[in-house]
Amino acid sequence: MVALAIDDDGMPTELLSAVSHIHDSGVDPGNQKDALTRLAVSGIARRTRRLFRKRRRRLIQLDKFLVKQGWPVSAMESYDDPYLPWKVRAELAARKIEDPVERGEKLSIALRHIARHRGWRNPYSKVSSLMVDASPSSAFEEIRTTITKTTGVKIPETATVGQMVAATSFGQHKLRGEGGLLCSRLLQSDHAREIREICAKQGIDGVLTRQIIEKVFAAESPKGSASGRVGKDPLQPEKDRALKASDAFQRYRIAALIGNLRIRTDRGKRLLTLEERNLINDHLVNLKPKVEADWNSIAEILGIDRGELLGTATMTDDGERAGARPPVHDTNRQLLTCQVKSLANWWKTADEAHRSVMLKALAKGEMTDFDSKEGVAVQEYFTALEDPEQEKLDKFHLPIGRAAYSEDTLRRLTRVMLEEGVDLYQARLREFGKGPDWRPPAPRIGEPVGNPAVDRVLKTVARWLEAAIDTWGEPQSVNIEHVRTAFTSKATSDKIDRDMQRRASRNEQLYAELQAKLGNGEDAGLSKKIALWRYQAFQRQNGNCAYCGSEIKFDNFEMDHIVPRKGPGSTNKRENLVAVCRECNRSKSNLPFAQWARTSDREGVSVEEVVERVRHWITDPGMREKDFRKFKEEVCKRFERETADEEIDNRSIESVAWMANELRARIWQRLHREGKESPQVRVYRGYLTHLARKAAGIEDRITLIDEASRKQQDRRKDVKKRLDRRHHVVDAATIALMSATIAEILIQRDELRYSQRICREKKTWDEFKGVDSFHRKKFAEWELKMASMAGIVQNALDEDRIVVMSNLRLRLGNGAVHEAKIHPLKELKVGDAISVQDIDRASSEALWCAFTRHPDYDPKNGLPENSERTLRIHGRYLNSKDTITVFPVKAACLAVRGGFVELGSSFHHARIYRYFSGTKAVYGVLRVYTVDLHRFRDQDLFSVELPPQSVTCRYAEPKLRKAIGEGTAEYLGWMVADDEMLVDTSAFDSGILGEFQREVGKTRRWKIVGFDSNTVAILKPLQLSAEGLDKESKEDLRKILKKPGWRPAVNKLFEYGSVIVIRRDALGNPRMDSAAHLPVTWQIKA
Repeated sequence: MVALAIDDDGMPTELLSAVSHIHDSGVDPGNQKDALTRLAVSGIARRTRRLFRKRRRRLIQLDKFLVKQGWPVSAMESYDDPYLPWKVRAELAARKIEDPVERGEKLSIALRHIARHRGWRNPYSKVSSLMVDASPSSAFEEIRTTITKTTGVKIPETATVGQMVAATSFGQHKLRGEGGLLCSRLLQSDHAREIREICAKQGIDGVLTRQIIEKVFAAESPKGSASGRVGKDPLQPEKDRALKASDAFQRYRIAALIGNLRIRTDRGKRLLTLEERNLINDHLVNLKPKVEADWNSIAEILGIDRGELLGTATMTDDGERAGARPPVHDTNRQLLTCQVKSLANWWKTADEAHRSVMLKALAKGEMTDFDSKEGVAVQEYFTALEDPEQEKLDKFHLPIGRAAYSEDTLRRLTRVMLEEGVDLYQARLREFGKGPDWRPPAPRIGEPVGNPAVDRVLKTVARWLEAAIDTWGEPQSVNIEHVRTAFTSKATSDKIDRDMQRRASRNEQLYAELQAKLGNGEDAGLSKKIALWRYQAFQRQNGNCAYCGSEIKFDNFEMDHIVPRKGPGSTNKRENLVAVCRECNRSKSNLPFAQWARTSDREGVSVEEVVERVRHWITDPGMREKDFRKFKEEVCKRFERETADEEIDNRSIESVAWMANELRARIWQRLHREGKESPQVRVYRGYLTHLARKAAGIEDRITLIDEASRKQQDRRKDVKKRLDRRHHVVDAATIALMSATIAEILIQRDELRYSQRICREKKTWDEFKGVDSFHRKKFAEWELKMASMAGIVQNALDEDRIVVMSNLRLRLGNGAVHEAKIHPLKELKVGDAISVQDIDRASSEALWCAFTRHPDYDPKNGLPENSERTLRIHGRYLNSKDTITVFPVKAACLAVRGGFVELGSSFHHARIYRYFSGTKAVYGVLRVYTVDLHRFRDQDLFSVELPPQSVTCRYAEPKLRKAIGEGTAEYLGWMVADDEMLVDTSAFDSGILGEFQREVGKTRRWKIVGFDSNTVAILKPLQLSAEGLDKESKEDLRKILKKPGWRPAVNKLFEYGSVIVIRRDALGNPRMDSAAHLPVTWQIKA
C-alpha cells in the first residue's frame, strides 16, 4: 500500500506511506500443510463441543425421565457383562417381564443404550415422524444380510436391532468399526421401531411410548440460526435482502443486464426495443440446462452480427456484470441438472410458492415454516429421501450470497424494466424515485465476508485508508491492483499454483518436443508461449491453411487473426489465431474472414468450407475432448463474424473480479460526498502493473536488494522480482499513477507486441505511445511521473523507509491448545520414591503443589520412598498405597479424559528476562503456554504473574526458573510470532548467517518465527521471501528463508544484537507510546 503526494500537475513529490503488509490468510498454525483456516478448525471444534454438550444434556434429561418413571439408572460400567445391553434389548422385545422391578431396570438399560447409539435421522424430519410404523431401512437389511453370511444365523425380517445383534455369538465377531457386523449406519427409524416393539411387549401405553421416543431421539436443528443476521433492503427497509438463488433475483439479473445492451448503427448506437428485450429475456430465462449461453446466439436472435452488439461488459451498480457469457437462470439450470433426480423431477412440477419454500430450505440459512401447505410438501419430500440421495443433496450448492434488494423490490424493478423497456437506473427512478446517482449502500470497508483471507485484506485496507485520511485528508484518487489470488483462501491459492506448475511442466515438455522435431529455426527467438501457440496451430490444422485448405510448411506459414480489432492491436486469443498460407494472408488483409470470403475468388475460401475443415482438426495434446470441442465451436463463431472486434474497452483495462469491485464500491462509498466531486476509485488487473513497470523501465531504475547482491542480480534478474518483499510497494506505487488513458495505451502496446511476434511482423510496438496526439502527450507525462516516482521510491529503499509488516495475534485464542492424540498417563504410588523430574511432570497443578510442599521434598532429589506418606489434594487425603499420575514424556502436557495430550507449540507469547549469573548478565526466554492464561483471560495477558505450578514455569529453563522464583529476574518485554526485530548482526557474521549475508547483503530486519526451545530463537529475514527462490539458489539462502531459518542462542542474540522490537501503527510508523495501551516499541537497555 502506497500513499503518494502529488503537485498540481500530478507529479509525485513525496512518498507519504509505503507498506508491504504480509498476512497469513487466516491459516491455522497447526494445519499449514492442509492450509486449513482458523475459522474452519475452530468451527469443527465448536460443533464437536456443541455435539458433546447437547448429547450430555440429552442423556441427563433421559435419566431424569427414567427415574421419574421409577426405573433405576445405573452406570453401564457397574455391570460385569459388556454385552448385557444387547441381551436385555433382545429379551425385552421377545417376552414380557412380569417382575416390575426387573422390568424397570432392564427398560432403563435398553433405553439408555439405544440413546447412546441411536443412529441417523434426516435433519428435515421431526421426532413425530418416528411415531409411525416404518419398514426396515436399507442399512438394516444390509446388516441383516452381513450377519447371516458371517455367522450362518438366519435373521427374520421382523427382528429388532437388539434381537439381530443378540443372535450372534458375542465375542467371536467384531461388532463396530471397519469389518464389523454393524457395517452400515442404521437409521433412527430402525431404533424407534425397536422401542415401539419393546413397549408393546411390556404393556406400556401409547402416551408413555411417545414420551420415551421424544426423550431418546430429542434433537435441535441449527437450521435458520443465521436468518436473524440478514441485511435489509435499502429501498424497503422493512424487508430482508433476497437470496441470490431466488427466482426473483435470477430474473432481475437477466433483465438488468439486458438493459445495458446497445446495438451499433450508422449513427452510433441505439437502445433495444421492447420486443427485442423480451425476446432475449425469454431466451435466457428458459434456456435448456445443457445449452451454454453465448453472445453470438443473442446476436442471431436480434438479427445482427455479433460485432454490432455492445454493452456486454457493463457493470450495474450492485456489482453484476455479464462478461464473456450472458446471464442465465442459474438456479433453474442447477436444479434441473442436479444429481438428485427426485429433486429435479420435483422442481419441474412445483409452482412458484413451493419452489420458494424449497429454495429457502436448501439455502440452509433461512427458517422455513413447515406448517404451511408448501412447507408440508417440502418436508414430505425431504423425509422420503434415501441415504445416497441425502449425501448427494449435501454436496449440492446453489448460487450463494444475497442480492442488494428484497424479493418484492426485485420483482417490481424487473417488471418495470421489461414492461416499459428501460434500464435499471430508469426503473429505479420510476418505481422508487431514486436518481441515477443513487447506489445501494455498500458495507463498511472492513466488514467481514466470511472468507478469512479476504477478511484480512479488508481489515488491513480499512485501517490503512482511515489512518491515511486522518493524517493527510481525503485522497484525490484510489487505485487498486487485483491479482488472481488476492481474494482467495490459502488452499485455493495453493491449488492455483499447483495447476500453473502442472501447465508449465506440460508446456516445457511440448517445447522440448518442438525443438527436437524442428531444431532452432525461425521460432527459436520467440518466447516459449508464442512458439508453442504457432506449433499447436500448425499441428491441429494438420499442416493445412485454415482459409483455403492448401498444404503449408512449418518454416513458411504465417499466423493471422480471423477477426481483426478496430484500432491498434488485435484479439490475441487462441480461438482467433490460425495458421495460414502467405497468399491468403495477403489477400484477406485486415478484414474479418466472413467479409473477405464473400468476395474472394480463391479456391476453398468460404465460411461453409472452413467450418467443415475445423471439425476435422486434431485435438491438442493434453487437452480434453470436451474442451477441444468447445474451442472449435468458438473458432467457428469467429469465422462467421463479419464485423471487427471493438477497440480496447474496460474488460481489458479494469479487473472484473467480484471481490475487487466489491472493495471498490466500499471505498467509493466511504469517500463519496453528496453534491461534491468524489475521488476516482478504480480496480486494475495485476498484469497492467507488469506492463507499466516494463514500459517505464522501472526494473532498471530501482534496485531492491543490497549492493552486495548486484552481481547476483545481473546473473539472475528474476531474483529481485520476488525475493525482496518490498517489490509489492514498487507495484503499488506504479499502480497509484495509473489512469484509464494510460491503461488503454499499455494494453494496446501489449496487443501489438504479441501480434507482431506471433505473426512475425516488424517490431514497432515499443514505439507506440498512443493513437493520437492527446494520448501521446498523456503517455509522455506519465513517463516523467514514473521516472520521478522511481527516484522517490529508490531513495526510500536506500534509507530503509519501506515498511514490511504483519498483524500481531494477541488475543488468547490462537489455534489449538493441544495436540489431538490422547496418550496414557504414568502411574505411581504416593509412597514411592519420586524424582524431581516426575514431580515437575505432575498431571495437575494441585498434585505438583502437594509434592513440593511436602516435608520430605528436596529440590534436588525429589521425594524419597516413604510408606507413611500422605498427600492432601483438593481437600482429599491420599495414603501411600493410592495411585497418582504423572506425564511420562519430557514435553509439556495437559491431562484430559483420563490420559494426556502434548501441548506442542501452543505458546501465546514469550517473555524476555535478564538475570545475573555471578556478575554477568544473562538473557532468558519464558515461553508462556496458552493453557496457563485462560484463568487470566480478563486481565493483561502479558503482565500477569504466573504461579510456579503452571506448566509455563515448570517447563522453563532451570536457571531462569530459579531466578524468577527468587525475584532476581528482570522482565524486559514480550514477543509474539511475526514481531519485527532490528538486530545488529555484526557479531554473528560467520557460519550459515555469514554466508547468507555475503549472498544478499547485511540484514538487520528480522521477524520472530518462534522459539525452538527455551534457549534458541528462530528468526527469518523480514524483507525477504522464499517465494523468490529457484533451483539455482544457494543452500545457505534456502536454509535461512525456508527451513530451519536463523537459530541464534537467546542469550547471545540479546547480549550482542542490540535488539529493538518494533511495533507499528496502521501506516507503518513505529509506535513509541500508546494511550490506548496498544503494543509499543521496546529495546534492550544496559
